[in-house]
Amino acid sequence: MWRRTANSASNATLPEQMPRDVEAVEAVIDRLDRGISNELHGHQLIIESLVRELGIGYGAVWLPAEDSAFHRRGEYGPLVTGVGSGPGGQVDRITPDDGFGGEAIRTRRTLVLDATSDPRTCLRWGGAQSAGATSGCLLPLVEDGRVTALYEYYSVGQLPFVGGRQGKWDSLARLMSHARKSALARTSLQENLDDRVAVTTVVAELGAASDQQGALRIALDTVREAFGWAYGSYWALDEQAHVLRFQQESGSAGEEFRKVTLAASFAEGVGVSGRAWRNRDLFFVQDIGEMTDCVRAPAAQRAGVKSGVCFPLIVGGRVIGTMDFFVTETIELSDSRASALRNVQQLVSQRVDVLRRTEESADNARELLDTVARLREAADDAGRVAESAVSQASTMTTEVEALDEASAAVGEVIRIISGIADQTNLLALNATIEAARAGELGKGFAVVASEVKDLARETANATQRVSDQIAGIQASSKAVASGIHTTGEIIGQLDVVQARIGEVLEEQARMASAFERQP
Repeated sequence: MWRRTANSASNATLPEQMPRDVEAVEAVIDRLDRGISNELHGHQLIIESLVRELGIGYGAVWLPAEDSAFHRRGEYGPLVTGVGSGPGGQVDRITPDDGFGGEAIRTRRTLVLDATSDPRTCLRWGGAQSAGATSGCLLPLVEDGRVTALYEYYSVGQLPFVGGRQGKWDSLARLMSHARKSALARTSLQENLDDRVAVTTVVAELGAASDQQGALRIALDTVREAFGWAYGSYWALDEQAHVLRFQQESGSAGEEFRKVTLAASFAEGVGVSGRAWRNRDLFFVQDIGEMTDCVRAPAAQRAGVKSGVCFPLIVGGRVIGTMDFFVTETIELSDSRASALRNVQQLVSQRVDVLRRTEESADNARELLDTVARLREAADDAGRVAESAVSQASTMTTEVEALDEASAAVGEVIRIISGIADQTNLLALNATIEAARAGELGKGFAVVASEVKDLARETANATQRVSDQIAGIQASSKAVASGIHTTGEIIGQLDVVQARIGEVLEEQARMASAFERQP
């Protein structure tokens, strides 16, 4: 096999005298039967095998891309270096208006080149001639009315696909096409099976996740390993800045690519992640190095990172982040693989949604437990205050009763004093009468008797006032005692209510604890 070797045009061998067409096709079919990875790989094997088996100087395959042009996706043979060193080597895409290749695509007909073909019409043919080629052939593969590939051959001798052998090669080409499609069908079937196994693996692994971060880690590792990616990363949405920021990674694609990844952020619609975010759907890029708005593109080119895919995680109708995966080779994303990755996207999103709601419920349960604990403490405090109030009320009742007894004793003393005052007043009256009888001799005694009588009267009045006040104190004491007794009964009722509140709080605490323990 030749692939970008340094051989010169003189090393290209001429076709053998006896045609080896059938043997060459058998070699192609044998190689295809051993398995291909995708459609591109099948075309590459055909070109490589024919170039080697038939001694052709140069062979290349061109496939259509999203820009509607055909891109060179593989080249083989001893003339690779010579063709690539000229102006034609710089041509890596062909449109229907470009040179002989464009003409073959446009007309959907095989185009044979020889010495009469003007090299000024086509840079590719001019470069092949400069490398020593004397003949060329451009074979468009037409399927369902459209060109699906373009085969390009150059040789230092006559190619086997033209002249008298062309009819045979038309039949052989159909055999190779059938073999390629069969190999591709087997690959597709195997890929379908592998994808189902991969999705099942992701489901099983995600089921073991107990929190969001763990689920994201498991998803990154499992998807990367199950689908054969080299590197994966998760980008969380910063809602305030409205950008995606790096959060987790899995695997490796080189230290430089990793450093750029860790420092990057993506706005909506920018880069691989930004496009998946904007589209709210899977986004695939065949070569990230060709993305002009991706900060990781230059590092990807230097690190050899090629194809990548990204899908958004959607929870509650909103994009919360994206997951992207890359490989160090150029691949094609089949419909089966895209469908499987979309299934993974939904599974991861659903699992993260469930875990997020579970974590929120657990947080709410913890907050409820904290609230219940505080309420329980407050209830206990209220109970202690109520007990203290009952005790204080009992003490106050005792003191009021003592005050009532003291008031009664004071009242008794007042009655005694009042009696003495009455007796004193009576004695003063008698003294006054006796002083009047005594005439002049009793005048001084009369004055004293009068003073005593006045004092007795004032004492009687004061005693009456004190007696009235004591009666008021006794009445108030009885009212206070009655109120304290009533308050004690109410506090006793509050104790019952407090106990019921405590029971309810205990029940809430048990319920919150049970809810928090739920997986």
